[in-house]
Amino acid sequence: MSFSILALVLWGGAAVLAFLVVHRAALRALWNEPVLAQPVLIVESDDWGPGPVADADALAGLASRLAAVRDQRGRPAVMTLGVVCSLPDGAAMLADGLARYRRRALDAPEFAPMVEAMRGGCGAGVFALQRHGMEHFWPDALLARARVDASLRDWLADPQARSEGLPSHLQSRWIDASVLPSRPLDPAAVQCAVDEEARLLERLFGAAPVVAVPNTFVWDDAVERAWAGSGVRCIVTPGRRIEGRDGQGALMPPTRVIRNGERTAGGLMQLVRDDYFEPIRGHRAEQVWQAVAAKRRLGRPVLLETHRESFVGAAAAARAANDELERALRGVLERHPDVRFLSTAELADELAAAATGLVTGSLPHRVAVFLARVEHEPALRRFLKYSGLRFALAPVFLIAGVMHGRCAARAR
Repeated sequence: MSFSILALVLWGGAAVLAFLVVHRAALRALWNEPVLAQPVLIVESDDWGPGPVADADALAGLASRLAAVRDQRGRPAVMTLGVVCSLPDGAAMLADGLARYRRRALDAPEFAPMVEAMRGGCGAGVFALQRHGMEHFWPDALLARARVDASLRDWLADPQARSEGLPSHLQSRWIDASVLPSRPLDPAAVQCAVDEEARLLERLFGAAPVVAVPNTFVWDDAVERAWAGSGVRCIVTPGRRIEGRDGQGALMPPTRVIRNGERTAGGLMQLVRDDYFEPIRGHRAEQVWQAVAAKRRLGRPVLLETHRESFVGAAAAARAANDELERALRGVLERHPDVRFLSTAELADELAAAATGLVTGSLPHRVAVFLARVEHEPALRRFLKYSGLRFALAPVFLIAGVMHGRCAARAR
């Protein structure tokens, strides 16, 4: 063997060893993450709660659109509703000089149309409720800032004000953002807040949802423990955990990476929502089709993030958003006839059972998806590229792509 060939072999072996050692945790996590045999699509819509009757009409319209689109099993498309249970009673708070926080909760008679719209959609199988906070902010933090910030007092004075109009850092419910950088909340206060929300939801809907969505995706161990203690089984995450806001109000760096199906220290399942569909911001059906195709290759579900603001407000804009959502769903069915519509809680149950047919046990399929995930992971992709291993392993990745195509064809 010539010196140059020997050098290449030694270099390649060293590069592979370094790759396996440096990235062993990520590689293990990618292998352990469940591999879906079929694509799964869930539309996840946040911020629904107290509001005008027009919001209830918007939900009824969405329910009708979702019910008209069904997968091969006859299941209608599902939209989860991240329920915010109350609004601040701004008029009352301003009248007493912001002495204390007051709220208008979802169980007030004026919000009965919204509750009925939610119940009706749940009964039809097109809505599934999720916890998104008693408020979309921490009340004491909002109160403290409103005492020194005239713009927040103006917001409280507007009877049509929505939480979307608050500064981003104040929308993070599970921290004290009255000062920046933010501070953790008292765990006892967090537990009381979680229990209060659960009681209201149980009173209105017969049971508190078992899925929680952290507001602005900021939460910590105290929140996880409180959720676990009040019946939550699953947390929707962005694929990482963020625990606070920095001095400018921006999100702090993540403290951990999260994969689908991973458990918290308290046993809660975690799912990843990192695809977006916000018609009000110009998102179109084609982006949804691309997301489903990409996640199918990675053996992952598509939890499609959207918000109330795209479907309420001006009639023409809301109608256009409904049209685009329906076009997206029908387009997915055309491109992936075996797609499954599920709620997030149902997906969590399927992943936990792991023997329902949705999670594949096929070794070739798992290997093909694992290699696709390695290619997709930014840090791993960079290492492969700059070490030269990507070129050396090109035939392996090509074969994996062919294997995945065959597995997908069999699934269809």
